[in-house]
Amino acid sequence: MKEFSFSIIIPSFNAANMLPETLESIVPQLSEHDEIIVVDDGSTDETSDVMEEWRSSRIRYVRQRNSGGPASPRNHGIREAKGSLIALFDSDDIMLPGKLDAARKAFSHHPDAGLLFTNFSTIDESGDVLTPRFLDSYTFTAPFCSENAGCVRIEPPKAYRALGSENFIGTSGVVIPRKVFDRLGGFDESLANGDDRDLWFRVTRQEVALFLPGTYHAYRIGSSSISKGSARKRTPSKIKVLERQLENPLDDEFARDIRSLVSDNYCALAYESFQKGEMARCRAEALQALGASFSSTGLKLYLFSVLGSGLVGRIRRLKNWRVR
Repeated sequence: MKEFSFSIIIPSFNAANMLPETLESIVPQLSEHDEIIVVDDGSTDETSDVMEEWRSSRIRYVRQRNSGGPASPRNHGIREAKGSLIALFDSDDIMLPGKLDAARKAFSHHPDAGLLFTNFSTIDESGDVLTPRFLDSYTFTAPFCSENAGCVRIEPPKAYRALGSENFIGTSGVVIPRKVFDRLGGFDESLANGDDRDLWFRVTRQEVALFLPGTYHAYRIGSSSISKGSARKRTPSKIKVLERQLENPLDDEFARDIRSLVSDNYCALAYESFQKGEMARCRAEALQALGASFSSTGLKLYLFSVLGSGLVGRIRRLKNWRVR
């Protein structure tokens, strides 16, 4: 059986209070040749002090100027990595027991695979479990999620096609061979967000994907980690990533799925603009949604932007009065 070594890449920004718990969950799983690389993206908290206590031959800490997103520190970590397998992990998530051994075994049986991802749970900021098996409810992964299922091999471009409808790949569950990064490149640093899904698209279109239905990390919801941010900040990059898939779509059905997602994202922007009373902006974003793919939501948002929030509010009050 071929032996693989891991480099676990952890981008971090002002996560001093979360990093110890994250590192404590990973260190017991390391083999002799594995390593952890924490890349500090210009933190202003006590991250450097925390990491002084953790530095060792297997835990490296590197610091860079703030880049404003996770792509740059992830790429920095990948460049520094010595392992043959790159495991991505967020600074506020928890690695559950058996993750590295399960991934090592999967790649030993499928050495041609280009990406591995796993099921995961979600937790709140206090660590209480919100959803024990998050991917059990996703259309693409649900059929694989029986308790007794082993490693699932997914030939290209099946996972790529499914990503056109839903993003079922959690970043902290991903392992990618170093040779794949060498061939396809790393994360797109021009994207404020969505750089992870952009990479999933690029890899799964060409490479075999592996799915481990077991729960191998806990994703923390509600924290202020480097990979999270406001919808207004994240959505334009998400749209850009989706629109890239329309440059050379698999087929008409895939293109329709992508355009529908693009429309949904423009609707989200339009709704936020409407809530803020920015009617001109709402109208422009609703038109972009309708241009991507017609939907009743896009049409309603356009009409609301024309009527204005004041008139819409009066109509709603009148409707409520009539119901009574």
